Amino acid sequence: MRFLNIHHAEETITRLVTAVTGTTPNPAELSAAYRRVISLRRAIAATGTGITVSFEDSPWGDFLIENRIFENIFEGLADTPEGTRDKWQRDVSVALLHTRDMAPDLGRLVDLLVTDLVLFSSKNKGGGSGSHVPGLVSMSPGDEWRAHDFAESLVHETIHLNVFLADMVYRLYTLPAAALEAPECRVVSAVKFGQLRPLDKAFHSAVVAPPLMYMQQQRGETELVDKFRASLLECTDGLLDRIEYFTPYGTLLVRELRAFAETVDFELVERSISSKEFAHYAIPAAA
Repeated sequence: MRFLNIHHAEETITRLVTAVTGTTPNPAELSAAYRRVISLRRAIAATGTGITVSFEDSPWGDFLIENRIFENIFEGLADTPEGTRDKWQRDVSVALLHTRDMAPDLGRLVDLLVTDLVLFSSKNKGGGSGSHVPGLVSMSPGDEWRAHDFAESLVHETIHLNVFLADMVYRLYTLPAAALEAPECRVVSAVKFGQLRPLDKAFHSAVVAPPLMYMQQQRGETELVDKFRASLLECTDGLLDRIEYFTPYGTLLVRELRAFAETVDFELVERSISSKEFAHYAIPAAA
């Protein structure tokens, strides 16, 4: 599953930077080059190194609220108290360490792709990311969240960001996003159980399942794993039934995802994260 693979992400970013700037970055320059390129697509540039953590009263917070981006998590929006801010920042730091310790290359993927994390206090809990704000993750932590919940939310949104980048470089679908909302393109979501979703959103719901199942399995939790087994099969059934709406690259990702759905093989997840067998994609020659 190359949408989890650190080496494939590096190849994708290298191709993106080369296409935008005309210059191929060397590995040591890749993170800085990525930040420069995605800054061209954002209202606020990605600066420095590491993940910049901010809150609802930051420039990013103001921008997201004013432009109603991720508005699903803005219901009941409130000011975040200073003590809560301090706790959340500690939780984020521990979450990043937890991910790096559990799966170092998964931690590398988060570190590479996420440049900004904006935290909100609101009624609706969860995270958000979007193709139009690459590198940015929005999050409204739950009242009972612990560091591992922050880690899972960060990984969840990192995989979305990675797939958005892949779509930018390789293209995933044969139709524009608006057309994928048509009834014939709708598929049962892997996470919103029983709900029909546009094809691209259903696919995104499925790609986050393997890493979240893996992370919960690693800490001895089975509830999410058990829930996802059937829903991931149902979702990938629907994706395969509509495979004509996927490009060759998109088809490859769907089939890799299906292989996991059929086996729930966590060694496959580990290989997908780190092995160079998933690193390269040969772009078909233009006809």
